[in-house]
Amino acid sequence: MLFSNTATITTDASGDATVYCGSRIRGKVVAIQYAPGTLATGATLTITGETSGVPILTKASAGTSTVWFYPKNIAHKVSDGSEYTDMGACVAVYEERVKVVVASGGNTKTGSITIYTDEEQ
Repeated sequence: MLFSNTATITTDASGDATVYCGSRIRGKVVAIQYAPGTLATGATLTITGETSGVPILTKASAGTSTVWFYPKNIAHKVSDGSEYTDMGACVAVYEERVKVVVASGGNTKTGSITIYTDEEQ
């Protein structure tokens, strides 16, 4: 079942912010919608699982237009650990929130982020 969790981003005087989406997500992150609002064009997003630290997305200079991302894990070969270039699965998180860290977003600027997940029941 598809769920969405939205968080408002408000940066501090240094242009930084940390926000969380969801509460106990159990499933795959299938899409992320970033609506920058007044955040600076040079804002960098680092999105991970809150407790596991599983990497979901890192985007430097995210821009000033609303944008969608579809993060994937890169599949690796069992034989030698090299990456498959044509495969990837959605990033999964279990029993945790999604952590969004914004850097260089500008002094007290606002925007939002929505995480879409296909959650297990």
